[in-house]
Amino acid sequence: MANRMASAAVRGAVAVALAVAGLGAWGSEWKTVTDERLLNSAKDGSDWLVYGKNYNGDRFSPLNQITTKNVKKLSLAWSYSLGSNEGQQLTPIVNNGIMIMQVSNQWVEAVDLRTKERIWRYEIKLPADIGQFTCCGLISKGVSVYEDKVYFTTLDAHVVALDAKTGKKVWEVTAEDYKGGYSMTMAPVIVKGKVMVGLAGGEYGVTGQIVAYDFQTGKELWRTITVPQPGEPGNETWGNESWKYGGAAAWLTATYDPATNLVYWGTGNPAPWNYAMRPGDNRGANSMLALDVDTGKKVWDFQFTAKDAFDFDSVWEGILVDLDKGGKKVKGLVQANKNGHLYTLDRTDGKFNSVLKFFEKANWGKVDPATGRSEVDVSKLYAKGKESTVCPTYFGAKGLAHMSVNPQRQMAFIPVVDLCYHWTSEEVSYKRGVMYLGIGGEHEGPGKGEMQGVDLKTNKIVWRWPNKSPLLTSSVLSTAGDLIFFGTFETDFYALDAASGKQVWSFPVSSSIVGAPVSFMMDGKQHVAVVSGMGGSFPLWAGKAVPEHLKKINRGATLWVFALKDD
Repeated sequence: MANRMASAAVRGAVAVALAVAGLGAWGSEWKTVTDERLLNSAKDGSDWLVYGKNYNGDRFSPLNQITTKNVKKLSLAWSYSLGSNEGQQLTPIVNNGIMIMQVSNQWVEAVDLRTKERIWRYEIKLPADIGQFTCCGLISKGVSVYEDKVYFTTLDAHVVALDAKTGKKVWEVTAEDYKGGYSMTMAPVIVKGKVMVGLAGGEYGVTGQIVAYDFQTGKELWRTITVPQPGEPGNETWGNESWKYGGAAAWLTATYDPATNLVYWGTGNPAPWNYAMRPGDNRGANSMLALDVDTGKKVWDFQFTAKDAFDFDSVWEGILVDLDKGGKKVKGLVQANKNGHLYTLDRTDGKFNSVLKFFEKANWGKVDPATGRSEVDVSKLYAKGKESTVCPTYFGAKGLAHMSVNPQRQMAFIPVVDLCYHWTSEEVSYKRGVMYLGIGGEHEGPGKGEMQGVDLKTNKIVWRWPNKSPLLTSSVLSTAGDLIFFGTFETDFYALDAASGKQVWSFPVSSSIVGAPVSFMMDGKQHVAVVSGMGGSFPLWAGKAVPEHLKKINRGATLWVFALKDD
C-alpha cells in the first residue's frame, strides 16, 4: 500500500512537472518543425504540419490503414468541446500528438491528443468595433508551425508568433490598419523562415498585398502589391484610376514549389463589384500570381476571369500535382475556380494547359479551351434598371471548401455549390472602411450541392455524389486508403470511395462542419479528425438560398477524433 502511494505521488509530481513545461501529463512532446520536415510533409503521414497537408496543398494523406474495406469499423474515439459558438473553418495542425487549433478569432488552443487535455490557450483580443470593418463573422482558417513557434493571423490584420510549448507570445506585428477594411483570416505560409501572409478586405476597396516576415523577429522582409501600380505592366487595364481601390486581396493560404522557389497565390475580386466603374481587364485580380520566395518579385501571373462582374474570386488553392496528360508530363497547378471551371496551368511558367467546365449551369460567359481566356456574355451584365440572373452565385461554383487531389490516382475531388443570383446595379463611391460593392440583388434558393470526382489526366468528371444543400462547407481530405472525407451543413461527416464516389461511411456530429478534416498516425493507429461548428458567410449572406432545415441546426464548436475499432 505504501509503495502504491509513493508511486502515485511520483506520478503526480511528474504530471505537475510536465504541465509546467507546457506538456500534458503522460502525453506528447513538441517536436521541432524543421525545413526538412516541411519539405517531406507529403510523404509523412504521421503528422499534419502544413495547412494543406503539404506545400503542394493537395490535402492528401499517404496513410492507408483505413480503407474502403474496413472503414465501416471507423468509430468515434473521443470528442472535445472547444467552447465557442462561432463558425469553425479551421484546419487543425498536428505535431507528434499535439494538436493546435485557432478557434475562430477568439483563441488558439493546444491539445494533447493522448491525454485529451488542453496544454495551453492563448486569448485573442480584438477591437470592440471589429465587426464594422469585416464581412463574415469571427472566422479563421487555422495556424501554421515552424521550429518551436506557432504563427497565426487575426481579424484586425495582425500576425502573431507564440511559443509552441507554453502558448506565450513571442512577437506581434500589424500588417495593415483594420479601420481601412483590412483583415486576415488565413493560416500563414512558412517557407525557409519566411512567414508569408495575404491581406483580406476586397469588399472594402483595399489594396491587395502579400507580406513576408522573419520567423524569429517579425521583421518585414518584403511586401508585394497585387494590383499593378502606375508604371507597371497591366496598370492600364484599370480604367478610371480604379487601381487605387482595386481589391485583388490574397486572403487564402498559398502553395509552394521548392523546385522553382515560387509561391503561388490566388487573388480575389476587383473592387467595387460593379464592373462599370473599373473598365478593362483589371489585371492582378481574379488571378494566380507566382512570386519568388526570396524577394516577393512577381515571376508570372494568369488571369482566370477578366472584366469580372460577378465576384469570381480566384483565391482558392492552386494545387501542385505532376500529371500525365496525353502522353505528356505536365508540372501542373490545378484550381477549381468560382466561375465553374477547373483549370490546369504549367506551374513553371504559368502557361495555360487545359480547362474543364465542371458546373454545367454556369451561364456568365465562356472560357476559350485553347488559351484559357474568359469572355463574359454581355447579355448577362447588369445595369441601372436591368436585372441579370447569373450562375453560379458570388459564393462560386466552388467556394471556401478546399478540394483535394489524390496524386496517386491523379484525381481531384471538388465540393460544388449549385446556386444562382439575381444581380442589380447600384450607385456607390469609395469611403475608407465602408463596404464598396455597387450591386444589389438576391439569391435563388434554396441551394443544392454535390461532390465530384474528376480524372485530371482526361479532364473528365468520373462520378457525382449529390447533397441537398451547397457543399460550401467542409474541405475534402483524400487518403491512400482510397477514401475521401468531408462534412456537410446537415452535420454529417462522410467517407466516400475515391474511385467510385460510393458512400461507405457516415457519422452525425452536433453542428455543421465548415472546417477541414485531417488524418494522422498516433500510437500505431491512423486517426481522422474534424471540427464542427456552424458559421461563416453562407448563413450570413445567402438569404433565401439557405434551406429551411439548416436554420434549425445548433451552433457550438467540437473536435471529433475517429479511429478503427479494435477487433
